[in-house]
Amino acid sequence: MNTSLFKSFGYGLVVACLGLAVSACNTTKATYDTLINFSSSTSPGELFTGDGLVARHQKVNLYTAIVFENLQQDVARGSGEYLASLGVLLDIPPDRQHEWALFTQSRYSVLFASDRTKANEMLVGLTREFAATPNLSGPSRH
Repeated sequence: MNTSLFKSFGYGLVVACLGLAVSACNTTKATYDTLINFSSSTSPGELFTGDGLVARHQKVNLYTAIVFENLQQDVARGSGEYLASLGVLLDIPPDRQHEWALFTQSRYSVLFASDRTKANEMLVGLTREFAATPNLSGPSRH
């Protein structure tokens, strides 16, 4: 089977499944625009590995784009399932999850600089904040 055809099909399938998952989940506030912005800025070759799986570094981007509003609320509170899940995707060890939550909460105003901040902008800010904090091991870079 042609691998580029497989990747294109897989990409479409992921987007369709995410759309169904988002529409079926009451707690996820991802919008159609968020999904469109993510998918239009990511080509299938960047999204998938050679095996047709979502690339590891893209899992963080995809997850953040889908749960962005819920994640923002968790960061403001300094706890929550969306923030914990992002920590897992970023390889934050279980024994440092509390520190991770406090770290992100303390940088809320930097990570969410305005009400127009997008998921990818927040991730860039998060990466920058980790780089500037030598005493906290940073997430795997996306």
